[in-house]
Order: sequence, then structure tokens, then C-alpha cells
Amino acid sequence: MQLSKRKKLEIIVEAPVLRRVETFLAEAGVRGWTVLPSLAGAGDSGEWRSGDFTPGQEKRLIFALVTTEVAERVLDRLADFFADYPGVAAVSDVEVMRGEKF
Repeated sequence: MQLSKRKKLEIIVEAPVLRRVETFLAEAGVRGWTVLPSLAGAGDSGEWRSGDFTPGQEKRLIFALVTTEVAERVLDRLADFFADYPGVAAVSDVEVMRGEKF
């Protein structure tokens, strides 16, 4: 089985800015991503549950598998964006099947 090295992006943003972040992904060359609702968690401000927020504060989790170059473009854009809006981005090394898809 042939595996290809890629980067996995995991990005958490508030729901109202999701479309803007998806635009950043597309402009950076991300070929596909998945968005999931964030149901619960904990952070600097303590524990939270999705029902604790107004709709404007609901969070979304975005997953994308990309090349190193694309990951760097996304992270550069998010660094500027996160100066004004809350969010978290993580990158990890993964190996994927069908690497040409990413």
C-alpha cells in the first residue's frame, strides 16, 4: 500500500466566520475540507457546551489534508485573521492513501 506524507489542518472558528475561513482555504489551494460542529470543550475561559452560546458564538471544526506548501499559505493567512477574530489552528504530520487527492 502506497502512503503519501501530508499535513492535517484542524481549525476551530466561530460559526459566523466559517465562510471567510473557507474562502482562505480555497484561495490557498486546499482541494477539500470537512466542517463539523463543535459540541463541547474547555479553554482559557473554562468549560463550555454548544448550548451555552448564542448562535453567533457557536464553534465549527474544519479538517483538511494538504501539502506542506498549502499548509503554510493557510497558516500565514490565519495568523493575520486570528489577530482580529478568535480561533485555533493545529497542524500535524499524517500519511494518507491516494495522496494525489490532497
